[in-house]
Amino acid sequence: MTNKLYARDLGLEPGFTFRIQKCPLTQDYYVHCHDFSELVVILEGSAIHIIEGREYPVSAGQVFFIHSDISHGYKNVQNIEYINVMFHPDQLLQLPELKLLPGFQALFYLEPFFRKEMYYKGMLSLQPAQLEEATVLLDRILEEYDRQYDGYRLMIRTYFTALVGTLSRYYRQNGGGTENRALQIGEAVTYIEEHFLQPVSLQSLADLAYMSKRQFLRVFTRNYHTTPMDYVIRKRLEYSCTLLRNAGLTISQVAMDSGFRDHNYYSRQFKKVFLCTPSEYRMHKAGM
Repeated sequence: MTNKLYARDLGLEPGFTFRIQKCPLTQDYYVHCHDFSELVVILEGSAIHIIEGREYPVSAGQVFFIHSDISHGYKNVQNIEYINVMFHPDQLLQLPELKLLPGFQALFYLEPFFRKEMYYKGMLSLQPAQLEEATVLLDRILEEYDRQYDGYRLMIRTYFTALVGTLSRYYRQNGGGTENRALQIGEAVTYIEEHFLQPVSLQSLADLAYMSKRQFLRVFTRNYHTTPMDYVIRKRLEYSCTLLRNAGLTISQVAMDSGFRDHNYYSRQFKKVFLCTPSEYRMHKAGM
């Protein structure tokens, strides 16, 4: 039976679930899972990493993201030192600018689910200079976490966001092109983030990911828990909320400017997601 670690038992705050630690590992570490996510950066040494029963070697420069409830552990440990960041993605990975990075989509959403299919070749391996740059940011986060001066949470968020952005860039640079399914799907998701106001089809997204429509739909839905087109609709609806704050725009204009050609369809979708009509949102939520 796999042991499960809980954030509350480790003393992690519900509103700011975060811990960072530099860990020397001199012996095997039991297989376990947790109700938070982990970002692991191997600084030196080597070991065999066990994820959901599958084994693969890790060494200095490797970076991997472990989702909650995913079992993992280490064996055949050889003087490993790594930095482990424990956090909730909902609290620290929601900055819109991050979602515009294909490497971010791949590293934090898609690669963990493609490890078996890609035989772990999609893992991020940093070159020495890249590892050094990442370590500088990690050390700054460690310092803020240990000292906890005024505003340390803000500084942790700032440095951690910079770290995630840097790792996302490196993932795209080191990612292996069309052989990396996670990165190709990440390119398609980024296209949605940048072009959701324009006409978008399932076929065009599948083409960007070098996949069939059926395969892309299956993989996207598995990882994002919604269909590609529903993802597009949600993006448009969220954008429309900003337009509704402009009292000079009619509801029909808001619908058109948000990518909806049919005003009635827009209103139905809006109510389905936000449980109120656009007019009610404008009146009650936007303070008009």
